[in-house]
Amino acid sequence: MLLATVEQALQRILERSYKLEAEEIELAEAAGRTLAEDIAADIPIPPFTNSAVDGYAVLSADTRHATSQQPVVLKILEEVSAGSLPTQTVRSGYATRVLTGAPLPAGADAMVMQEDTERAAGIVRILATATAGQHIRFAGEDVSAGEVVLTRGTVLRPYEIGMLATLGGSVFKAVRRPRLALFSTGDEVIEPLRGVVPPTGKIRNSNLPVLEALTLESGSQIHTAKHLPDDLFQIEAALLECCGGVDAADVIVAAGGVSVGDRDFVKPALERIGKMELWKIAMKPGKPLAFGSIGKTLFLGLPGNPVSVMVTWELFVRPLVCDLMGRNDYRRLEAEVVLQQDIMHRPGRREYIRAHISQGESDLTAEVTGNQGSGNVRSMLHANALLVIPEDAGALKAGSRVKALLIQN
Repeated sequence: MLLATVEQALQRILERSYKLEAEEIELAEAAGRTLAEDIAADIPIPPFTNSAVDGYAVLSADTRHATSQQPVVLKILEEVSAGSLPTQTVRSGYATRVLTGAPLPAGADAMVMQEDTERAAGIVRILATATAGQHIRFAGEDVSAGEVVLTRGTVLRPYEIGMLATLGGSVFKAVRRPRLALFSTGDEVIEPLRGVVPPTGKIRNSNLPVLEALTLESGSQIHTAKHLPDDLFQIEAALLECCGGVDAADVIVAAGGVSVGDRDFVKPALERIGKMELWKIAMKPGKPLAFGSIGKTLFLGLPGNPVSVMVTWELFVRPLVCDLMGRNDYRRLEAEVVLQQDIMHRPGRREYIRAHISQGESDLTAEVTGNQGSGNVRSMLHANALLVIPEDAGALKAGSRVKALLIQN
């Protein structure tokens, strides 16, 4: 059977995606959410012309020849602090003391920094020439009234949340968080309890905590998180339990049980109770990946090895979740990098090599992060990229240029 390419598999998965409905939320709930509407400014930002420094509002023409040796002396009209309003117009021969953020008085066209002045009783000596517009923040210079600043599909980081608050967006529409049901599988897997050494033949469960962390990082919510034994009927029951009712999972993600082993029951369970649309991809790690659906719930069965779980999440689950939320940033940045060591590769499958990318003298360089076995979790610790080794490539020498997928944008 001809294996699907990574691009074919992702296209198939995204073709089955859909857009989740919007809900109204408050600013306190905004972190990590996705906007479901455009947000425009109701007022200009800044809303009024103000001072960018502590200093004195002046007519710049009055300071034309000012120096520390020959200061210009101006009379002080008043002092204006942030939150208060000036009451007098600045005219030639006068200055107003203005603190940062306070409105610029009428008549003034420049601010002189406090450091460039000397104050005495009722006067200020200007020690440097000011130019028109100096140290002034003009009304609307950041955003014009009516301008769309944040668009539908934007992920709300702290920076966007700050802008939302500036725009008065205390209540707004965001896409509902996808509900993900997460399962790890395997009779050999035990709960990772501190101080409990696994008996011979058993291993600690790293897949379920990884899936939980990746789910939360993606902006999704955890519908279910459960470990399942290698039992066909228990797996079927657990999957079906997530697929009914108004609060059904949007996506099921299962780690393990999708290969061809005698104890791999996740794939057979999907085929019995749902519909399988894709199986096996020409990639390494992560060849045995199953995609389908159970009713309206989409299903992704990932390989059981820990690194395979992480890589296939990055390549397939993350784009699907982003698409469900209508996000416009699911594509990771790519870069050309220079290998710092030889890489062995056999043509046939695309390989994703864990690597650390750093800036060299003229190019980005890539250091492979250790043993690339799909069970070697340590190789992910210092990885900030996946090197993409093409299907038809053979062994690559140090100094070769390859494409890297940056997994920490």
